[in-house]
Formats: sequence, structure tokens, C-alpha cells
Amino acid sequence: VAAIQAEVSQKQRECEADLLKAEPALVAAKAALNTLNRVNLTELKTFPNPPNAVTNVTAAVMVLMAPHGRVPKDRSWKAAKIFMGK
Repeated sequence: VAAIQAEVSQKQRECEADLLKAEPALVAAKAALNTLNRVNLTELKTFPNPPNAVTNVTAAVMVLMAPHGRVPKDRSWKAAKIFMGK
């Protein structure tokens, strides 16, 4: 039991250290999201064939914002535009 507790404590310390390293990036990402507005989304939806990076980001957003953790099967650009319209 003591060995397991020691291992768990070590993992906890590692996870807390990783979290401390990741928190500044999370804060920066949240701040960047606050710069988006309706005009930006309208402009984004006008792209007929956006770059792969854009479709990858919109697919990731659809997964992250999926209700009740249900990952959408269709994460295409067409589905992303419908999602942004909601």
C-alpha cells in the first residue's frame, strides 16, 4: 500500500507541475477567443474552401463544444458552417 501511495503522490506532483506549465497557454487562448466577434464568424462562413488549418480548427471546436460530450460524426466544412450558424 505504501508503494502505491508513493507512486500516486509522484504522479500527482507531475500532473500539478504539468498543469502549472499549461495554465498560461490556457489563459492566453481564452483571451484570444474574446477577440472574435460576429463579423469574424460571418467572414469565416463565406470561405468556399478554407485552408486545411481552418477546417481542422473548426472541427476541433465542434468536438470541444459538442453537447453532452457526443462527438459529431460529420466534422466537415459544411457541417462547421451549419454549426457556426447556431
